[in-house]
Formats: sequence, structure tokens, C-alpha cells
Amino acid sequence: MRIIAGAMRGKTIPFDNKKYGNAEVTADRLKEALFSILGEGPAGRSFLDLYSCSGQIGLEALSRGCRPVVFNEIDRRRFLFIKTLTADFEKNAEAEVHNLDAMVCVEQLASRGMAFDYVYLDPPYDKNRGETSRYRPILETIQEQKILSGRGVVIVQHFARNVLPAVMGELVMSDERRYGTNGLVFYSRGDVELFG
Repeated sequence: MRIIAGAMRGKTIPFDNKKYGNAEVTADRLKEALFSILGEGPAGRSFLDLYSCSGQIGLEALSRGCRPVVFNEIDRRRFLFIKTLTADFEKNAEAEVHNLDAMVCVEQLASRGMAFDYVYLDPPYDKNRGETSRYRPILETIQEQKILSGRGVVIVQHFARNVLPAVMGELVMSDERRYGTNGLVFYSRGDVELFG
């Protein structure tokens, strides 16, 4: 697992899945597709990786110039892995790493007045076909707590056979992509230019 582009291009992320509970990690192909879609957009914008697992999505955002990048991982072993890695990469000044339930993390960030240009959601998959309610509670909390900036985008990584709602409160599905068994959905406010 490596960082694809940016200031930390080529750096290895030494995440041994067997040591960390055999979590499903995002494939390099999907990560590359995501950041290809975002293009030059991330530079200088804030990024919340709410279910970080190995930390690779947040680290890629950090490498491509997102500031600040906030990681959250509920599993303590994975949290410590990410915390150690950001220190090893000398990125502690630009990154925060939390070990919280996702809802609690959102509430704590909101209490500090933080809002993000990108919020990335990749909780454990609901591997059922059709409509899923897996993402509704966290999407509602993100809106209630106002942690999405005015031009913000919520990106949901999900099982490709899930059907996610086209509208969720003030968020509208702006784009949807599929890559094998994985999908990406992009939510933004209706008047926001998605990747500008």
C-alpha cells in the first residue's frame, strides 16, 4: 500500500491487515479513481476521514495538499498505527488523529467550530442488495452538527449493489461511480460546483 501522488508520493503505508483485524481496505484502484475525480480540488482544503482504518485515504489527501486532515478510527490498534505513521511522516502539524465513535467525533469537531470541505465515509459495508439505511444516521448527524463547509462534499464509499438515497436533507447526490464491487457516491448542496 503506497501513497500515489503529491508531496509524500511513493511512501509505503505498512498496514498488515492480519495484525489489525482483517479489515477490508480500499483498493489502490478505487483510491486512484477517487483522487482522479477530485483533481486539483483538494489542495488547501480541509478533509475529514471519518472511518480511517489504515489511514490511506486521509494520507493521500494530506500528500495532495489538504489542510488540515482529520483522521478518526474507532479501533485502538488502527488508531495507534495512524498516529505513529503521521508522526513518522512528520505531519503532526497538519493532521489530527482521533479514536472515537464516528458520531461522537462529529459532535466534538462541531463543538470546536470545525467544518470540512471533504468528508469521507467508509464504514463497514452493508453487503445487501438494494436500499440501505447504513449511512442515514451519520449523514443526518453531519448536517445537524454543521461540520460540512458551504462548498463541502460528502463522499460515501459503499458496496456497489447498495442503493443510496438521491436526496438526504439538504444534500443531493451529485455523482455516482462504480468500480467492481465498490461504489462512490458524492453528496453536496444543490448549488455547489462539485469538483471546482
